[in-house]
Amino acid sequence: MNALMKYLISQFSHPRGLAGRLAGWIMATRASNIERNEWTVGLLDLERTDRVLEIGPGPGVTLRRILEVVTEGEVTALDHSALMIAQCKARNGDAVDSGRLKLVEGDYRSMAALDGPFDKIIAVNSLQFSGIDDAVLRELHRLLGDGGIMAVTFQPRGANPTNEAAMAFARKVEEKLAHIGFTGIERRVLELAPVNAVCILART
Repeated sequence: MNALMKYLISQFSHPRGLAGRLAGWIMATRASNIERNEWTVGLLDLERTDRVLEIGPGPGVTLRRILEVVTEGEVTALDHSALMIAQCKARNGDAVDSGRLKLVEGDYRSMAALDGPFDKIIAVNSLQFSGIDDAVLRELHRLLGDGGIMAVTFQPRGANPTNEAAMAFARKVEEKLAHIGFTGIERRVLELAPVNAVCILART
């Protein structure tokens, strides 16, 4: 993989500058991204009064769908990209102004300062960039209230993504979640091209 390709791929984990704007546009408009994200939101069985946390909201398209359901609750989104936080605000400004949506710029260490507990936590194609770190999962377990549910979705990217690689990563995530103390762990699969998306649901 040449240096230019590596740089472009890196924009999807931390969008910045002109290339980051292009990455944000792709995330917001690619049909498979939209289908994957809406599918994940549907798996959470959101209620209108829920407190929801999204990790890595990207350009804010999924946030908009969450806010359509969570009309009387609170939604918080954490992203380490200032560009993506700005795009989230641009797409969901009314919810920010009304106090229904709180946007937090920061990395995973910023989770310690978030105002939990949350009823639902969602992370779509974001946690894999941290390697599904145990410390991150422990913090998410702390933030998820009793009886809460978390959805961690990923769709492998790269030069040669495969469904076998997706399943192997799913098993790794499930093992880590169980080790941290999550319960009721389930795996769901969405058939997409060129490779399936996988969602791991976990509860406290």
